[in-house]
Amino acid sequence: MAKVAVRLNEITREFFDGKQIRMVLKKTNLDIYTREFTVIAGPSGSGKTTLLTIIGLILTPTSGRIMIDDKDVAHRSEDELAAMRMKKFGFVFQNADLITALSVAQNVLVPTAIQGAPVSAESKRAMEEILAQFGLASYAYAMPQQLSAGQRQRVAIARAMINAPILLLCDEPTSALDIESSTTVLDTLKRLSQDENRGVVMVTHDPRVFPYADRMIKLEDGEVIDDSKSGGEEKHEE
Repeated sequence: MAKVAVRLNEITREFFDGKQIRMVLKKTNLDIYTREFTVIAGPSGSGKTTLLTIIGLILTPTSGRIMIDDKDVAHRSEDELAAMRMKKFGFVFQNADLITALSVAQNVLVPTAIQGAPVSAESKRAMEEILAQFGLASYAYAMPQQLSAGQRQRVAIARAMINAPILLLCDEPTSALDIESSTTVLDTLKRLSQDENRGVVMVTHDPRVFPYADRMIKLEDGEVIDDSKSGGEEKHEE
């Protein structure tokens, strides 16, 4: 059964462009679910990335509530938000941004290492299991520059998965990939989105992504103009 991972209630976001205040995201109400591949689409400047970064607690909304575990977290302290991001979300961006001086295994373990404690045996086992799941076990001790673009992006997804997030938040992760690599990455994300304890949210311009979506949210001028909710309400629970 799918569950509400994040609830946005009357969320807005304003920016000052040096001359005037612009409303980049207008009053937005959305429930983001686990066990769902949600695609956020729209033209450049429509507010897609703003919405994604608000969902991921990177950007603070101007007004409104962000509900996680039935608690409003929109205006918590930065330390509290950072701890929640680490626990609840995994981030995948257009470029894999792997650390070139570290091996694949070390890159995947980075989110556990920066918590201040030595990497645990449990985290190492989780890393090995994730790399095996992604078909990358034989590359654990390879360096990023030895991998293809598609392999690097799968390593980035593995890194995002290491803390078992409730949502994987992806910003154009396939736009720089060829068709074969894009298909492999999308197949990986689709499989991950089918877990009842995890969902995938992707911002994209890439039409190759659309057939993978369980739900399409379309933005224009900071407003949701269409929400397919194609996963069906019957699979959702509050």
